Amino acid sequence: MLKTISFAGIIFIAGFVQSSAQSNDLSQNQKSHYLYTKAAEIRQTQETALLELKGKKNKVHTVELPVIEKVVINKEPLISINNDLRLDGDMSSVALTRELAQMREVENLSQKLGVEIENKQYLSLYREAASWLGTRYRRGSMGVKGVDCSGFTSIIYNKVFDKQIPRTSRGIANQLSETLLAEDLLPGDLVFFATRGKKYINHVGVYLGNDCFVHASIKGGVMVNNLNETYYKRSFQKAGRL
Repeated sequence: MLKTISFAGIIFIAGFVQSSAQSNDLSQNQKSHYLYTKAAEIRQTQETALLELKGKKNKVHTVELPVIEKVVINKEPLISINNDLRLDGDMSSVALTRELAQMREVENLSQKLGVEIENKQYLSLYREAASWLGTRYRRGSMGVKGVDCSGFTSIIYNKVFDKQIPRTSRGIANQLSETLLAEDLLPGDLVFFATRGKKYINHVGVYLGNDCFVHASIKGGVMVNNLNETYYKRSFQKAGRL
């Protein structure tokens, strides 16, 4: 019985190593989900093996499962496994817990905002943007009970980037230090629109990545939209960086 379970464990771990080697093209979100899923599968296999080896007198025999020193994803050693999940053989349990928590947060924020988070450098932006989702639109206001587009943008810039910016979308547009093409935008850059059918800028949003931006919309309050949506593609005026 012991040999059978050990052999099954070897087959399982071997399959994990092989599937890990094939994961070079995984995105950050897919990578996060992949690690959590595989860690759970490994723990479940170990627990099942121990339970099956319990005798009639409830004696537990030790099962020696293979040790994986490193699993390489995107050519970087991410984890080593010895009856547990570790992201780096030299990491303390505190660092491991912190790293896993951050991976989970990235996954949750990505799902909430509908934007794949590829760079943890902008986590503070994503956190703040997500915390405002659903806040209703109120012209001239800058509070949790209501906010307009320039007010929302001002709050983001003050809390995330520690910058004081003009209170109107037109005023913000006039202070850009650099005008950018849409394909050159980075999270935190600004996008401007003329939603009244003229060239006069009257709306602003904060770029999040993957052609998406967060803004306070008259129709839906604080929400995330895509620059390629017909309405915003037609009313888009310019984009830039402060």
